[in-house]
Amino acid sequence: MKIRILSIFSLLLIYINSIPAKVSENALRTWHDNKLAMKIILPIQKDSKDALLTGKFNYDRFNADSIVALAVKSGMRTIIAPAKIDNIYFYNNLTDNSARHNPIITRDIIKELSEACSKNNIQLGLYFHISDKQDNKEYPASKKLHENTKKQISKLLTEYGKIAEFDFDMEAKTPKESEELYTLIHKLQPDCMVSNNAGNGFYDFCNVLKFHFDKEFLECNWRYDSSLSFPTSSIEIDNAQSDAKRIIQKMTDAISYGGGFIFGIHLENNGQIRMYDKEIMNSIGEWLKKNGNAIYQTKRTPFLQDFDWGTVTRKDSTLYFILSGKYPKDGRIKLYMPEYELKKADGKLATCIQKNGLVDIAIPASAYKGKNVNILTLEFKQNIEEQQPESIRAITLKRNNAVPSYSLFGFDFGTTYKSTVKYSWYFEQIMLKQLEFIYTSQELGKKLEINLDGKIYTVTLNNGKQSQLPVANGTVWGKQYICGPEQKIFHAPQTINTDINNTPIKNHTWKETRTEKQSFKVDINDTYYVMQNIDSPREQYIIIEAGAGSGIEIYINGNSIMKHLNTYGCDFRMEKVLVRLKKGNNQIVMRVYNRFEKNTNYILRPSKDLTIYKQELTLQDTDKKKLHKLTLRNASSTSSHADAELSNLRIKLRRIAL
Repeated sequence: MKIRILSIFSLLLIYINSIPAKVSENALRTWHDNKLAMKIILPIQKDSKDALLTGKFNYDRFNADSIVALAVKSGMRTIIAPAKIDNIYFYNNLTDNSARHNPIITRDIIKELSEACSKNNIQLGLYFHISDKQDNKEYPASKKLHENTKKQISKLLTEYGKIAEFDFDMEAKTPKESEELYTLIHKLQPDCMVSNNAGNGFYDFCNVLKFHFDKEFLECNWRYDSSLSFPTSSIEIDNAQSDAKRIIQKMTDAISYGGGFIFGIHLENNGQIRMYDKEIMNSIGEWLKKNGNAIYQTKRTPFLQDFDWGTVTRKDSTLYFILSGKYPKDGRIKLYMPEYELKKADGKLATCIQKNGLVDIAIPASAYKGKNVNILTLEFKQNIEEQQPESIRAITLKRNNAVPSYSLFGFDFGTTYKSTVKYSWYFEQIMLKQLEFIYTSQELGKKLEINLDGKIYTVTLNNGKQSQLPVANGTVWGKQYICGPEQKIFHAPQTINTDINNTPIKNHTWKETRTEKQSFKVDINDTYYVMQNIDSPREQYIIIEAGAGSGIEIYINGNSIMKHLNTYGCDFRMEKVLVRLKKGNNQIVMRVYNRFEKNTNYILRPSKDLTIYKQELTLQDTDKKKLHKLTLRNASSTSSHADAELSNLRIKLRRIAL
């Protein structure tokens, strides 16, 4: 009996420890409101064999107080400091054998920065790098390495005061390992934000690089990392003040789309801040001292369109027009805002009137001249809400008439891509009574969360009536071709332009291949493309079978219709994809992506299973309004950041419950 009780207790502890902790709402709000962070970049140098040249730098003149003073002066709210890069530790880690020979271990840099930040009310974040070359040579990560990582994290989060965020940079981990790190951090410091590089969707915020930022709204908390995407060393073409203006333009772009911004400052070999970086940060600080109201504690632009003249942030009833773009040709900014009444404009840079709902702003050319980014402040009588897309008139809601919502997801840095996590529709329908879900066997068992006009419905796709999808006579599949490999990360444009004479990979050709399942050796990050044409006698839907390894993407006539990573460590996954063909010639391209495996598999062919399921949901509490909003997400996803994988699903609207 005693042994049994102990076993039950042990299982209970395992269960408790398996529950992922979450950061508090207060910490999320503080992180979002602060917007700006300064990242310390150290002069780590390597030789031709990628070995560290530790003798090339020292930190005799490193001064934590001066770094924090610069952060305060330049308007930063957080400092991100490196706790570990490769096998160099910047905190007291003498219990680790490799650290005993560390030439700078005599300085506990993290402790010095922690104390300086605490005195000046600046938040401290840590950057923690795990190198596969020096710490781990196997995949997946060794148990010894994983346990050592947890010990180091525990030390940093228990001996160095309050840590606002933990920014990882590491090789891929299994979902279980990512969850363990995420949970450990929140148990040690519940308000510590965790970056997306913990892997597998276990994160509180994303560090977004240039190729991920397409001026689109993201569902996740995110920050543009200029320390990697936009280093100051690459823009030293004029002077610090004009370079600061260019960085401010990047910063305001990110903040207007709901993100934050990381500024990188470089240290010299002696530990001092690079003088040019200091000049840039001082210029940014002067700008923020004057214009910080348009940055801190603001929300993203309420408008859905981009503007050549600049961008917008908002706070309650105030709009901040940031003149960071090009001077309008006619010298005017015009926005139709009939639901809002203009109270006043700042009147310094422009004249502003509102007539019949049209806000008309006349701006002098001088507002765009000089080395400053100017801001025009407009105050309204009502709080400004987000603009809604134009409603559609459609009987069926589907992927190509939806407004997608994106997040970022990946196993690690190399696989991170823009994932589609939700679909929304704004539509007109009088007396809406019933929804009919039309899906394939690929969606069987998935749990959907439907938000219709603020009311939540939960539907499990397991009770649909079956029918067979008819395929038109004369539908002809052409020859199949393959092109590759190409070394590439999983993130890629959503369109592709290719044909038999124009390959997607430079200096490669399309090679005819067989249509059955193919297997071959690959290297890490190899991408292949498979192409096939289909001639259709009419517009129709068909079901194809598509299989790949680590990741897959399907393009129809040049446009991506489905993209996601497969199960972690999956060497092959077959799935069904509903494809809408136009009359005439159609081109299907499948992108096959490999992350870690030594071999990959793929298949692309028409499906023999043409079963379509139709499942009804009768709406109990419907109102009589004409305009509706419906949002759809996959409630059974392993992560709120993982792709919803609902591109096959269609929803038919009915005014009568059948």
